[in-house]
Amino acid sequence: MKFNFSIFFILLSNFCFGQTLPQIDSLIENEMKSNKIAALAVAVIDSGKVVHLSANGFRDLERELKATISTPFHIASVSKTVTNLAVFKLVESGEIDLNTDINQYLPFEVKNPHYLNDKITVEDLLNHRSGIKDDLEIYEPFWTIPNGDSKFELAKFLKSYLDAAGELYKKEHFESKKNYKSFSYSNTGVALLGLIVENVSGTNYEEFCQQNIFKPIGMINTSWFLKNLDSNLVAKTYVHQFFFGLKFKGHNGYPDFPGGQLRTSISDFSSLLVAYLNSENNKFILQKETTLKITPTPQISHEGFFTWFLTAINNHLYYTHSGGDTGVRTIVIMDVDQKKGIIIFANSEYDVRNLNKSIELEMWSK
Repeated sequence: MKFNFSIFFILLSNFCFGQTLPQIDSLIENEMKSNKIAALAVAVIDSGKVVHLSANGFRDLERELKATISTPFHIASVSKTVTNLAVFKLVESGEIDLNTDINQYLPFEVKNPHYLNDKITVEDLLNHRSGIKDDLEIYEPFWTIPNGDSKFELAKFLKSYLDAAGELYKKEHFESKKNYKSFSYSNTGVALLGLIVENVSGTNYEEFCQQNIFKPIGMINTSWFLKNLDSNLVAKTYVHQFFFGLKFKGHNGYPDFPGGQLRTSISDFSSLLVAYLNSENNKFILQKETTLKITPTPQISHEGFFTWFLTAINNHLYYTHSGGDTGVRTIVIMDVDQKKGIIIFANSEYDVRNLNKSIELEMWSK
């Protein structure tokens, strides 16, 4: 019988990573007493290694199916950190230049109608400084009434939304004030990065990420689409309703999916973060020089640097990104110099920042 050693390694890694620290278990146990939490998946990385990896609670409350470290959670806007990696994979290969007009990489033209002579660059999109705005009238039906994977194709949706001849186009989709390139969080801008990856690589976005990010790192429970995962294993997303408790409204999905639709397990994502923090060993998908460009040693807190944000937690400065959607709250933090980090996924609308702060305090700030 042939034996697949790569699969053996993945299974062994999951087994070894399924370890816990008593002090972190205690913090999680206290949080799980709340009737507003379905499940919590938590990873703690210290000195470049996973020292705690756990999943508590239920991925499916109705059937009383427990969450595991292999359960895919919807991670909402933490997904943007993966789109960042996809872009920089092509930056590293020389196929994308950060300061080039995005129209060099798109199948249709995107121009701010208020500033037609200005260019929007890839760097602008990565830093949420493109002037491209999210139209809540268009997006809110997807955010408030979850119906799984969107039927919109990424290119067709963005062309309709951003091309002057598009069906959904409005001049109001672009900022008109003079300092329009100041920071303004844009899901549409990140979705446009996904389309740039597709157009430059000649590969659909899911396949590009599978071949260039997920598979090389051994992320076997990760996909941008529900259709590519076993729906029985994916964590349902729960909202708390007065008198009724936690209720499942449906799986989230939207046409701007590169900005927030990724589903991944705590085991998979911790492997990604560990590989990122240890990129100098040449086993990551990007070189150390590239990760240092994305997240250099922080000096001062500012509004965003290549997708990530800098946040002070218990008087320590971390690169952070959080996510929130219907029935979802997530957070990831990392110290790139000390090679430490925390990842928390929740499949309910529970404020993960408090647990994150408590774990950071317990691990490194006492």
